[in-house]
Amino acid sequence: MRLLQTGRQLGQAVKNVQRLRQITGVLATHGFVDLVDRMDLGKFLPSRLAAYAESQADKSIPERLRLSFEELGPTFVKLGQLLSTRPDLLPETYIDEFTKLQDRVQPLPFETVRAVVEQELGKPLNEAFASFTATPLASASIGQVHEATIPIAAGQTQKVVVKVQRPEIQRIVETDISLLAFIAGLLEKYIPETRVIGPKTIVDEFFRTLSYELDFVLEANNMSKMAENLAGFPEVVIPKVYKRWCTHKVLTSEMLEGIRVNDIKAMDAAGIDRKKLVAAGSRAFFKSVMIDGLFHGDLHGGNLFVLPGNRLGLIDFGIVGRLSQKSRDHLADMLMSILTEDFENLCYQYAELGSAGPSIDFDAFQREVRNTVAPYLGLSLGEINSGKILVESTKIAAKYDIKIPGEWMLVFKAILTMEGMGKTLDPDFDLMALGQDVVKELIKNQYSMQRLSKEMVWVAKDMAALLKVLPRQIRWMFRKFNSNDFALEVKSPELQQIRVQLDLNGRRMSLSVLIAGLFIASSVALQHSSGELVAGYPLVAVVFFVVGCVFLINLLFKALK
Repeated sequence: MRLLQTGRQLGQAVKNVQRLRQITGVLATHGFVDLVDRMDLGKFLPSRLAAYAESQADKSIPERLRLSFEELGPTFVKLGQLLSTRPDLLPETYIDEFTKLQDRVQPLPFETVRAVVEQELGKPLNEAFASFTATPLASASIGQVHEATIPIAAGQTQKVVVKVQRPEIQRIVETDISLLAFIAGLLEKYIPETRVIGPKTIVDEFFRTLSYELDFVLEANNMSKMAENLAGFPEVVIPKVYKRWCTHKVLTSEMLEGIRVNDIKAMDAAGIDRKKLVAAGSRAFFKSVMIDGLFHGDLHGGNLFVLPGNRLGLIDFGIVGRLSQKSRDHLADMLMSILTEDFENLCYQYAELGSAGPSIDFDAFQREVRNTVAPYLGLSLGEINSGKILVESTKIAAKYDIKIPGEWMLVFKAILTMEGMGKTLDPDFDLMALGQDVVKELIKNQYSMQRLSKEMVWVAKDMAALLKVLPRQIRWMFRKFNSNDFALEVKSPELQQIRVQLDLNGRRMSLSVLIAGLFIASSVALQHSSGELVAGYPLVAVVFFVVGCVFLINLLFKALK
């Protein structure tokens, strides 16, 4: 058994090396030979690639990087899509290119889909579903979607969509992420300028996001939870999940048939009230973000449908954002700062959110934020693009080493997307005016008696726990203080540096004394020695002088270095 396990490990190691060779090869063919060499991965490159890479010089670096990600497959496409949501880390040219990344993959053969579904559901396909369309509705890197029907009552069926995960995607993702972590470490080690964006942190965040997206049970739970949260919004439709037909690799949900939200002509032809539609969607969005702390993290035209009756349907809940109560309070304070044009408080919220250190130049940070948002001062709420203000302020915060957690960019980008889509559907759309009441209510709730009393209960519990152990800790501390072996140890990086410097100076002083002694001994031997001569000088004097010179040169070299 151990031999078999070792064989599997060796086989995986060989595959990892092959994949690493493929990754470095693709990067090199798109003109990143120098990058590969600087990461000390040049040994994986065939020599012919260097000449080929020169032909890519007419393309920009962001475009070549985007083409590399497309060629490297689903994991890298997903990584690029994640990076497209981080304008605080990357320049706009990179964001624009990564936004173009799409899942362009060949559909799975129907027999492969059948095998996955039957294995997951534990029964033949024709027993699990009343009908199942062989041709997929859509095909992506994680899985593909098929139309089907399920029996729900005697003689009745329900039209559904079935999302089926690609059989090998889990293994491919695990291999690629392990290699991405390895490459991120090399980037931070050999290319110091990349440390600003934190490659290791990005890979860790990417791993968590993709792990959630690969588990369809989590996606089904997200859909059910959001449907429950938005039950009071009949204008917003979340597809019903049929859990009997759901596993970690198969997701079956209600099929929504409607008009894509970016097809304005079709909506007008169908008599849709766009103003009413946008208002309902915005109120539901603010409730999801500000009240529930669970919201759709991938809002775009492909995931939103307009249904009959001026209803808005949402699909694809693989990526969702989550905000704790504390985070929601922060966001409410940020939005209120924008509403009241209190940009000093906005900067304080950023500093607290990003755990800013005491060394940042807060005045310069505040001044730059104010200069950036100055064009919005004095405008009406409808003219203020709050999402853009938040994104631009986040970029400035990153310049001052204020690291905003990745999930916050989902929030800011969702606000920015909602404002953009809202203005497209309704030129008079005013997101902040619609959300103003929610924000004010949240601010009020922060200081309500119910909220304060709840927090005081937790404070009281913590104080009770502290008082319970404090006498014992104090008694132990005095017992330790009165013992004969009591010693107080102070640790400080500055003291450690002083200690090292003093130790170094002491050794140099000792060496200087030794060198002086050798030169003095050489002089004495030159006057009084009468032994063997070298070039007319006593041998002992020459030896002392040469050794002294060697030590002196060594001392000077170290001092200059």
